Amino acid sequence: MIVLGLATMGTSAACLVRDGVLVAAIEEERLSRIKNDGAFPLRAIAECLRIAGAAMAEVDAVAVYWRPWAVGTRIRGTLGRALGSPAAFASMATRTRASLLGGRDRDARPEEGGSWADLFRIRRILAAAFGQCRAEVAHYDHHLTHQLYAEALRGWPTCLSLSYDGGGESDSTVLTLVENGRRRDLRRVRWPNSLGHFYSTFTGYLGFRMLEGEYKMMGLAPYGEPRLRDLLLERVLRVGPDGAYAIDPALCDYHRALRGDFPPALAALVGPPRRPDEEPTEGHLVLAASVQAAFETAQRRLLAWARAAHPDATRLALSGGCALNVTANGRVLQSGLFEEIVAPPAPHDAGCAIGAALAHLAARGLPAPDVTSPYLGPSFTDDEIARAFRDLGLPLPRRADEAARVAAAVETLASGGVVAWHQGRTEFGPRALGARSILADPRDDAIRETLNAKIKKRELFRPFAPSTTAEAAGDYFELAQESPYMNILANVRPAKRSVIPAVTHVDGTARVHTVTAEANPLYHRLITAFGARTGVPVLLNTSFNIQEPIVNTPEEAIRTYLRSDIDLLALGGFLADRPWREAAEARA
Repeated sequence: MIVLGLATMGTSAACLVRDGVLVAAIEEERLSRIKNDGAFPLRAIAECLRIAGAAMAEVDAVAVYWRPWAVGTRIRGTLGRALGSPAAFASMATRTRASLLGGRDRDARPEEGGSWADLFRIRRILAAAFGQCRAEVAHYDHHLTHQLYAEALRGWPTCLSLSYDGGGESDSTVLTLVENGRRRDLRRVRWPNSLGHFYSTFTGYLGFRMLEGEYKMMGLAPYGEPRLRDLLLERVLRVGPDGAYAIDPALCDYHRALRGDFPPALAALVGPPRRPDEEPTEGHLVLAASVQAAFETAQRRLLAWARAAHPDATRLALSGGCALNVTANGRVLQSGLFEEIVAPPAPHDAGCAIGAALAHLAARGLPAPDVTSPYLGPSFTDDEIARAFRDLGLPLPRRADEAARVAAAVETLASGGVVAWHQGRTEFGPRALGARSILADPRDDAIRETLNAKIKKRELFRPFAPSTTAEAAGDYFELAQESPYMNILANVRPAKRSVIPAVTHVDGTARVHTVTAEANPLYHRLITAFGARTGVPVLLNTSFNIQEPIVNTPEEAIRTYLRSDIDLLALGGFLADRPWREAAEARA
């Protein structure tokens, strides 16, 4: 049986499950090269079929992450807001047109990339693109698809499962108790009350691109004091002791914010907004810290209420776009409310492609496949990599076996150099997890400025993340569990902060990535070898890209390497270094 799972708007993606095995999953952006691409994922579908060696005619079922007919709450909320605010009406009219007709150009906002109408004509679109399509098409509740993906990572018999984001068909937050295969919703918060919209609105207010720059505000928050937290909780985000919450739309108007338009009353309350090109002021730092603190308060009250009522639910599965807030994830683990937490490598809408496939299998009484590996995209043979060099008119670099690649990378890193690491299958989700990574020595604090100025070209306040072996993680980080998907914040042990300053944020924390030999043998071998060479089994790990989606193909890796100041490219079985670069440039 072949099941194709789809997420078709927001950050679109596809996955393919064949005979109980998750064969492939990839986001559309990795193939279109459009950040957060929300277009119907035709490229991702084609790539999943290619990896699986299957044709569309062989697909038995297409599972979709949304029930498009179940949107009464959204329609009523949209009409209510439109009638009460001319500015909101203009924004909603633009977004409604985009969602119905689709926005396909590079200037379209991510959430405008897909078409709502596409959800009603899935089979017709697939038949037009791929030929015969005989598959059953099934639609599933948006938040359920989020939750099932997260829950499948551990398979706990009892847990709490929290999905929260901008909003699903009717709800923006769903908290569920899972007990021995049975599900019971404990709390559903109706849209437009949304923690995702709350956070995104202030992302825009602080001068970052909404639905893309939230991680920038999260990185900025530790530089400020949350002095406005209580004011925000009193006036903007009202949270009850049972975790129910409501947002004042007169102050936090998400739809107006998408157009860069903010109510004057909000500026009177929290200070003026930041222009995108403006250096953050102390007031902006305070606001970022306060928004993060208010967000965490709302999350914590909801979870504390549920835990008090269900003391046996000692584990938590987190999902939805808000689960990308690694700071909140880490804080809830540190709070002691739960013994263990988990969030998927793709907790945002892209991950719903896998969740939809899981929902379909569950509805048919079939077991869930193993979804723990994030390495679900394409890999490339050395012949394909050699062809990429030749197609670009470049000489072939030297070939190297795994031992030689590891040795060369370790020597480069230990000498203060930067390594681009393109090995194995592409990761699924927004994190580089040692397959498409840029690596550096975390012991050198100056390497952060080098990476930002010469390679990544990003804001200096944004932290870099560490990768470490699962065996060594406890020596460097106050983390009592594994973090295989780089989505849990942890305190760096005080004695180690001066040892790995390049991955220690201003507040003494780090977004930890723990690596096991089973999950990624080659990357684990590299970190271990670096530890043997330096005494520190930790690497600075950031995504292999420069203001673009993470690289996928060998050609993209080569081009990005050549327009950067990276010292060594380990691309499959090839090593390209500075002498090779000089020879290639001379030849050109």
